[in-house]
Amino acid sequence: MSIDRESALRQAEKLQREGKLDLAIAAYARLVEAQPRDWNTINTLGDLHLRAGDVERGVAQFVQIADHLFSEGFFPKAAALYKKTLKAKPDHEHTLLRLAEIAAVQELLADARAYLRKLWELRSERGDERGAADCLVRLASLPQADPETVLTAARVSRALGDNEQAASLFRAAAEELQKAGRDAAALEALAQVMGLQPSDTALRRELVGRYVAAGQLEHVAALLDLETAGSEPDLLLALAQIELSRRDDAAACAALTRFITVATERSADVLRLAGELGRAGDAQQAFTVSEIVVDDAVLRGDWDRAIDVLQQFLVHGSHIPALVKLVQIAGDAGHEDVLQESRERLADAYLEQGLGPDARSVAEMLFESAPDSAVHAARLRRAMEMSGVEDLDAAVQAIRARPGTEAPVGAARTPAPEPEPQIAVAVEAITVDVDTPAFTIHAVDDELLDLGSAPELEDPAEPLRVNELANQPAEIDLSDALAALGAAPGASAAGRPAAGASLEAIFEAMRPRGSDYRTVAEGAELYERGLRRLEDGEIRDGLADLAEAARVPAFRFPSASRLGREYVARGHAHAGIEWLERAAEMPAPTRDAGLAVLYDLGVALNAAGESTRALAVMMEIEADEPNYRDVRQRLEVLARAEAERRG
Repeated sequence: MSIDRESALRQAEKLQREGKLDLAIAAYARLVEAQPRDWNTINTLGDLHLRAGDVERGVAQFVQIADHLFSEGFFPKAAALYKKTLKAKPDHEHTLLRLAEIAAVQELLADARAYLRKLWELRSERGDERGAADCLVRLASLPQADPETVLTAARVSRALGDNEQAASLFRAAAEELQKAGRDAAALEALAQVMGLQPSDTALRRELVGRYVAAGQLEHVAALLDLETAGSEPDLLLALAQIELSRRDDAAACAALTRFITVATERSADVLRLAGELGRAGDAQQAFTVSEIVVDDAVLRGDWDRAIDVLQQFLVHGSHIPALVKLVQIAGDAGHEDVLQESRERLADAYLEQGLGPDARSVAEMLFESAPDSAVHAARLRRAMEMSGVEDLDAAVQAIRARPGTEAPVGAARTPAPEPEPQIAVAVEAITVDVDTPAFTIHAVDDELLDLGSAPELEDPAEPLRVNELANQPAEIDLSDALAALGAAPGASAAGRPAAGASLEAIFEAMRPRGSDYRTVAEGAELYERGLRRLEDGEIRDGLADLAEAARVPAFRFPSASRLGREYVARGHAHAGIEWLERAAEMPAPTRDAGLAVLYDLGVALNAAGESTRALAVMMEIEADEPNYRDVRQRLEVLARAEAERRG
C-alpha cells in the first residue's frame, strides 16, 4: 500500500509541475480521501484550488487543517494557516474569530481587538444583530477593555433580551469606571443592573450605600426599605430621613428605633436629625425623633440621659408632649426637683394653650403639695376659671381641706364632711373593655356600675405598700367606693355584644379586621421569635414581634400578657397596663393564667395611682378565687385608701 501511495504522490506532483491542475487536484483529492489526516497533502490540495481560482475550496482545505491545530492547542501553526486563509478570503468570519481568540490567548490584545472589530463590521453590514452583539461582548470581555466598549456591549445585550449577560457587563463597566474615578458613571451602571435584577437585595444595599456616601439621597427613596437597610446604621439613618420627608412618622420611627438598637453610641445622630427638624419649624416631628433616644435611655435604665435629652429639647420652648414625658420619667426616676419643675411648666403650658381642665388637674397637684404658695394658688385659680368654676374661693378651700394637703402655718383645718350613707353592692364580675378603655362591674341583680374611662398615666404613684397597712385591723366596706363611681343601669360595655346576642354576633366581634389578619403559622413564628429576642437582649425587636403576634387571635393572650409584664417591668406603666387589659379580655388557656394576668393588672394599676380600677380588678379575683395570693390584704389596703381619699 505504501508503494502505491508513493507512486500516486509522484504522479500527482508530476501533474502539478506540468500545469495540469485539474488532473493534479483529482490525484491529490484521492490521496486525501485515502488518508484524511495527511495535513501536508491537504495543504497542497488547498494551494492547487487557489491556483485554479477555486477560492472557496482552497480556503476549506486550509481551515480544516487550522481547526485541527487549534483544537490541539498548536496556536502558532493554526494562526499561520488562518492568516493564509484570511489572505485568500479577507471576509472569512470563522477565520477572523479564530484569529481573535488566538491573539487573546497570546495576549496580543491589539490584534484581538482588530480582528473582532473587523468581524463586527461584517456582521453589522449583513444585518446579523446577534452576531454583531457577540463581537461587542467579546471585545468587552478582553482584558483592559475600555468602559465605553463594555457599556455598549451591555446595552446591546439588554436590547436583545439577554438580561443576565447585560447585567454582568454593566457590573464590569461599573468596576472599571470606579477604578477610573468616575463615581457618578459607576453608580449609573449599577443602577442599570438594579433595573435588570430588582430582587438582588445585596446589590440594592450596595447601590443605596454608594448613593448615601455620595450624598445623592434623591436616588435612594425608590430603593431603600427596612429589609434593604438591614442592620447598616448609615442606611437606617438615611431611610429615616426619607420617611420623615414623606411625613411617614411611623416608618421613620421604626427605622430610627432599629438604628439606635444597632448603634446605641450614635444617639447623637438621631438628636442632630431632631435638631434639623426643630430648626425647620416642625416641633412635633422633632419631638417624635428625640423620643426615640429618650425611650432607648429608659430601656437601658439611664434615667439621667432620658431627662437630659428632654430638658435640652425644652430649652427651645414649652412643648406639652415633651413636658408630659418629662413628668412621667422624672416621677419614675424619683427626681423630685425635676418632677416639681416639669409639673409647673406643664401646668403653665396647658394654660397658655387654653386647656383649662388639663391645667387644673396639674395645678391641683401642685397646690396640694404646697397650699401656702401664692404662685400655685394663682395658677390654680386661673385654671379653675378657665374650666368654668364659678366660686373660686370655695373650690380652692375644698382642695386645701383634702386629707394629705399640707396646711399653711397657722391655718385652721376644715373638718372633713360626714360620710354619705353607704350602699352595699354584691359584685358578680368585672369586665374590662380595652378599646374604650372602660371598666364595668356586673352586679348580682344585673345592674351595671360604669367605672368610666381610664385616665392617661402621667405620674405613676408608688406601688401598694401591703406590709405597712395589711396588719392594721379594718372592716372591708366597699359600698362607699362603689357608690361614688356612679351607676349606669342597663348599659353594656362599649364595643361588646349585648346580653342575649346571637353566637354569630359574638363570633363576628372576635374576628380579625383588615390588616389585623395573620395566619396561625405566622403568629406562631412571630411569638417564638419575640420570646427568643427578649431572651437574647434584643428588647425592642422582641416587643415588636410580640405586638404583631398579638394581632393573631390564637396568640393574643400569651403575647399581650407577656408584653404587659415586660413594659411594666421596664417602667412603662401606661403601655403595660394597656397590654394586660387586652390579655384580660381574652379567654385564658388555663384558669391560673387568667388569674395571674388579672393580678398583675391590679398591681400595675395600683402602682400607677389607679387605685379605683385596681380595686375593681382585685375584687374580681377575690370573687373567683378568695384565697389567691395576697389579694385579700390588697383589698383591705385599697378599700381603706379609697375611704381615706373620699374622707
